[in-house]
Amino acid sequence: MLYFRLNANYLAAAFVALYFLSRFFFKPSINTVKTHHAPSSSTIYKGTTWWSDRTVAVRTVAETSFARCDIHTVVSEDGQKVFNDWIFLEEVNAVNIVVQTAEGKFVVFKQYKYAVPGETFSPVGGFVDDGEHPWTSAKREVLEELGLGSSATLERVNTNFGNRDDRFRNDPKRMRNVVIDIIQHDAIQPTFDEFDIPEGHIPTSDDPDWVFLGRYRTAVNRGGGFTYLY
Repeated sequence: MLYFRLNANYLAAAFVALYFLSRFFFKPSINTVKTHHAPSSSTIYKGTTWWSDRTVAVRTVAETSFARCDIHTVVSEDGQKVFNDWIFLEEVNAVNIVVQTAEGKFVVFKQYKYAVPGETFSPVGGFVDDGEHPWTSAKREVLEELGLGSSATLERVNTNFGNRDDRFRNDPKRMRNVVIDIIQHDAIQPTFDEFDIPEGHIPTSDDPDWVFLGRYRTAVNRGGGFTYLY
């Protein structure tokens, strides 16, 4: 794990730019994606199947519990052609979080990715569990990977467990369980937009340390999961 300093405005601008680029490439109409969240018939892949009024058929080529490769038969936008070889990727939705410490440092992991040559720097991230709001996923991942939480989470710990002795507070495992209980207690139900895609917005003033930067689709016109940025 590494700490480094970076201008927060530049970092936020980069994520916002990525978000709006994805919006440019992914502009479905309501009529096109009314029923895209069709349940998956697979017993392996845990996600849903993208299906719209332009989808004729879906054939699965390979799959795991977190991802699947399909071949879609798709009608063109003008309805004049049919494509029988539209490779489409299904992935479980995920979150990425830019974590800034109270000292103004940003936290990243030094990693080696299978599909990226050389050494990489990765933000905190992980999959969204079934039925989980992306913001709850983000808070859970920050806790699981870093053992950290926002100042509001710390205040909840102090309020609810302020009478515990120092032995309790100095036990990382026990304090971790306390914070997990708080996150689960404060978890909110997922909401969906007009396209039936999960939203990532944070309820107003619930936690001022958290900022939702946007949502993008990893493979754009070839599918992929939706990644939520915080």
